[in-house]
Order: sequence, then structure tokens, then C-alpha cells
Amino acid sequence: MKISPEDLLSFLEVAEQGGVAHASERLHRSQPTISGRLQRLQRIVGEPLYLREGRGIRLSPAGEALLPLLRSLRSDLQRIEDWVSRRQQQQEGQLRIAASSTVANYFLMEHLARFRSLYPGVELRLQTGALAWEDWNWKDWDLLFTEEAIAAEQLPEDFCQSPWREDELVAILPLQHPWVLAGKQSATWTEILQEPIVWREPHSGIRRRVAAALRAAGLKPSYTVEVTGVEALREAVAAGLGIGFASVEALDKVRWPLASLRLEPPQGLFWTLYLVHPQPALASHALRAFLQLLAPAGVNYCADSSARRRQAP
Repeated sequence: MKISPEDLLSFLEVAEQGGVAHASERLHRSQPTISGRLQRLQRIVGEPLYLREGRGIRLSPAGEALLPLLRSLRSDLQRIEDWVSRRQQQQEGQLRIAASSTVANYFLMEHLARFRSLYPGVELRLQTGALAWEDWNWKDWDLLFTEEAIAAEQLPEDFCQSPWREDELVAILPLQHPWVLAGKQSATWTEILQEPIVWREPHSGIRRRVAAALRAAGLKPSYTVEVTGVEALREAVAAGLGIGFASVEALDKVRWPLASLRLEPPQGLFWTLYLVHPQPALASHALRAFLQLLAPAGVNYCADSSARRRQAP
């Protein structure tokens, strides 16, 4: 028979109060209930823990020996309750986030700053850069921001993904480019491919989205330059090495000495950023609080994760 913590703590209360009556008042339980717990505990121990003495009790040697262990148990349980309360109120914990450089630099920092101001006790861990799903250690992260949807077979069963926000991609080029000087506002793919192209690294979501659009149009650039990182892209384009690609929202937040053109007017070229995280039932308190900051009113990320998984590419 297993020992119940309630039986142990009831015995401790009776021992400290000197009797069942006072203990039942403090525990808000009936005297028969408390007496039943004490009798059950004695049966499990197999020897008397106390002797009745008038309206009170007197501890046996076994009961005296058990008392310090029970006080330690009560203290440990109180620490556990305090820990749970702090976690529930986001007074402590950890939030581990991974994001591409573009998402981290231009979409994420303001949300992290707001979260930090609201929950200073939660430790934030942020990894930025290329995210290679083939070797990704999912259990080490609570939330991932991706520049494209991850194939369903690459996601663990206890993770889900959902669209977070949509943004337009545009071509970027030097301010002294002839198109800019002529007042050109947009360009077709055929026009774009007359110029050299400056690509980000292969894992860049922007690069993949633009490359997919070119493939769909049956086109391929004849001359390209590849750089690593957002800053290198800016410098390469500004130096006149070719035309690059960037998101409208990112450009709105920086003051690059570059111009932009809309791609394939009038519809433009858009991309979708995604959130990937454990299923809602497995999310930590810190993750739930952060998702609430990200979500517009009424949005429940991954609410229908099974349907999203079936529809994922």
C-alpha cells in the first residue's frame, strides 16, 4: 500500500496541534476523516505512531522519529507550491526562441522587449541565423519563427505550425540606378533578369521565395552574386553589384540608401512568416504568455493543428 502525502501531513498536523480536533479545524476536514487517515498510516507503518491520552495524543517513539521527516516534506511541498505559483505568474521560467536573421532583426525584437518588460523574471534565450530543419534539435526550443512553411514530415508530432504574418517582397537597387532616376515604380521578372542578381545565402527564406517565383515563371538569372547576411546584401546592392530583394516591413524600419521596386505588378510578390511551437497542451506558461502578445485579438495559434498538419506542404 502506498503512503498518501495527505495522510502524512494530517499526522504532522495532529502531532503539532496535540489532537485530532484542532488538526481537523486547521485542515478543514472532519474529525472522522482525520482519524481515518491516521489509522491508515499506522497500518502501513505496522506499529503505533501515537497513543491516545485524554482528548489528545502522545507520540510513540516511531511517531517521534517520523516527525522531522514530515516537517521536511511539508517544507519541500511548500517550495514546490511556491515554484508552481511563480511559473504560473511568469515570475520565473525560460523562453527559448530561434529565428532567422531577418525575422529577428526586423519583426521580433519589439515583441521580445515588451515581453521582457512584463515578465522580467523569465530568462530569454534567442538564437538567430540560418535554421536547418534536417538537423534541428526540437526539444531544445519553445518557439521558432520561420520564413516558410516546414514540411509536415519534418515536424515532430507534438509540434504545430501556423501563419504569423504576411509581407511583400520588393527589389532593392541603388539610388543612382537608371530605373530610379527615370521614376520607375515596379518591374517584371523579365526586366529584373536583365540585371545582375545579389542573393542572400541558400537558407534565406527571401531567396527561396524569389527563386520559387522565378521557377514558376520558367525563368533563371544569368549572372548572380551570393552574400551572407542582411548587411552584406545592403552593401553589395549599394555598391552596384546587382539587384537584391528585401521585405517591405523590414525596409520600413531601416534607413538604407537604396530604392525599391514592386515585383510583377499589379499583384506583387508576397511571403508568409510562420510560428512553430509545441502543441498548446504542451506549451509552458512563458510560451503561452508570449504567444498572447503576438496574437491579434481572437487568434488562437495552432488551434486546429491536425488540419494544418494535413494541409502543410
